[in-house]
Amino acid sequence: MGEDASAPVINEALLHATVKWNTLLFAGICGFSGAMTLLCMTYISLYRGLPHPGHYLNLLGVFLPGYKVSAGGAWIGFLWGGLIGAFSGAVMYRVYALSIRQQVADYLAGEKSTDDLEYVTMKLYGHSLGLAMGAMAALGLLITTNWLVVRGGADNSIHAELLSHYLPGYSVSASGSILGAMGIFMATYLFCVVLGAIYNGVVALRKTGTKS
Repeated sequence: MGEDASAPVINEALLHATVKWNTLLFAGICGFSGAMTLLCMTYISLYRGLPHPGHYLNLLGVFLPGYKVSAGGAWIGFLWGGLIGAFSGAVMYRVYALSIRQQVADYLAGEKSTDDLEYVTMKLYGHSLGLAMGAMAALGLLITTNWLVVRGGADNSIHAELLSHYLPGYSVSASGSILGAMGIFMATYLFCVVLGAIYNGVVALRKTGTKS
């Protein structure tokens, strides 16, 4: 069978370059945001003047080696926040970018009007967003839980154990982390799908309203 002459032609090189650039940009933004957030939170907690500053924030030291609520620890947190933020942002965008091809195809297959371009650009793909957000949430839970297990702090992880009230089957253990990761992935995925449906519905109403 021959190729459909009416099928939209996508510039693969341009698409690849765009996804690559946007991945770097999104990773940079998330990395900078993560670094500044942890830096500011540490200094705010440090200079609040309480007897024990950063009582709960110090718990991050379990997952971020070298971090503590101190002037020097703030900059170690800055580095960790940047690394984690950049990695999370890159993975999140790469997963979400799976929907970009469909967005481009939808636009090329349409009448290519300004209104169509605006709608396709604003449209939120809940499936891809759910995969991206769900994967990051699940991966984060897996890494942090098993890090506690490896460091031997599983028995004393009271705060982490509280997640078992919201994630059935979760416990601070290797097997519990897998069940918890599956649960948080499904919850995050369903939330994003519903969010996408509501968001796209609002965008469609807005598009209809501007035409009337």
